[in-house]
Amino acid sequence: MLEGLRTEECQVEQVVTLLAYGCPSQAIVHAFELDERTVAAWRRRAGKQCQRVQSAVVEQGRVNARHVQADEIRAKGRSMII
Repeated sequence: MLEGLRTEECQVEQVVTLLAYGCPSQAIVHAFELDERTVAAWRRRAGKQCQRVQSAVVEQGRVNARHVQADEIRAKGRSMII
């Protein structure tokens, strides 16, 4: 996710963490003096990385079920995802 970015990893990690916890993009833009498009691009990159991890690890059963909370379980059914 961090490959090819020209910003310090620490700042990108802070911004993505704040986004994950629901911090509004406008607050992040103001606090870190970033462009809205930059924050949006980082959100997209982080989302794509999360989807890759979900597909490669969680859906393939490569995670210890003891450490998965009930609200993190995703099940596939016919023509739908629950």
